[in-house]
Amino acid sequence: MDTEEGPRERKRRETRALIAGTAMRLFMRRGFDAVSVAQIAAAAGVAEKTVYNYFPVKAAMFFDEADNVLAELLAAVRYRAAGQSAVDAVAAFIAGRGERGGGRRPAQPTGRFRQLIAGSTALQAQQRRMFAGFEAALASVLAEETGARPGAAEPFVAAVALVGVIRAAFEAGPAGPGPDRDMATAALRLLAGGLSGYAVRPGPTEGLPA
Repeated sequence: MDTEEGPRERKRRETRALIAGTAMRLFMRRGFDAVSVAQIAAAAGVAEKTVYNYFPVKAAMFFDEADNVLAELLAAVRYRAAGQSAVDAVAAFIAGRGERGGGRRPAQPTGRFRQLIAGSTALQAQQRRMFAGFEAALASVLAEETGARPGAAEPFVAAVALVGVIRAAFEAGPAGPGPDRDMATAALRLLAGGLSGYAVRPGPTEGLPA
């Protein structure tokens, strides 16, 4: 099958990248809430309507890599090696994000990136929607793969837990670029071992000196 990109598709990709890149530079310099869509359009040299054609809401420009990240996550789970668990696949995905991040914009969440999210309710809401979409998509893949009955809780619970690890690794990572791999490894180890032995409340005589 011919998958070569045509002129129209290439132009759309380039325009989208131009708008997103321009927006991010303005956000990083001035703050998210201080930048308007009109200012982004003017700086990018496009009409304001064009910006909305690619990004229905301003916050989507900040998280413009979301579709790519989700595609990578789903591919890591779908095409993992035989005998490899979904937990292992997510571990490989998190490690791979750091290795593949060199050409991204920004390469990985930085301290400034996280700071902007913390200071904007609009970005926080968009981030919640983004991760909810990740959870639903991953749950669908897990349900299909395991043959779960319609409405089964297991695929969704597993997806929420796995996406939660990804979210924690990137949101609470180091000040520099890249996810906190040690945090992710510890969290995935907890999931792999099961939660039945985690945070067990001691009895009245437990935990006291002998």
